[in-house]
Amino acid sequence: MYELYTEQRSINGKSLLSWDLAHHLYLRSAHDKVIVVTDKPVDLLAATRKQWLKLMRQVLRQRASTLNTVRSLELTEQISYMQNLRFSAKRPQEYLDADVTFATAEDFIKIAPICRTAYITCKIEREKLHMLTSWMPKNGVVVEYV
Repeated sequence: MYELYTEQRSINGKSLLSWDLAHHLYLRSAHDKVIVVTDKPVDLLAATRKQWLKLMRQVLRQRASTLNTVRSLELTEQISYMQNLRFSAKRPQEYLDADVTFATAEDFIKIAPICRTAYITCKIEREKLHMLTSWMPKNGVVVEYV
């Protein structure tokens, strides 16, 4: 994990993993491919997508209540990004189809994912983590949930 920014986050009962993922994705607004390594891709995708839609409704309300035209335009762009973000829990074949792909570590190792952001939500061995992140570009972000 050379030349990557690593961050460790913990869920200490105050929030859900899906809530934290959705908010972290929103704050980063990477506009690049994102992978989420998990033991239960379909379940985590459903929960995160639900939190994403709640967050999008909050941004819509925020845009409706602002009188500042510059801020309104910024929020409009953000809403467009949020509406067009594609989530997937399908096992990746050759490359990442969706913007945010949820899969197991073994699934990702088979395709060597090229992405700018990786969320690690389950325990994986250091060797697997290195294999997952070796294709990431310089200054990529690896977020590990502990």
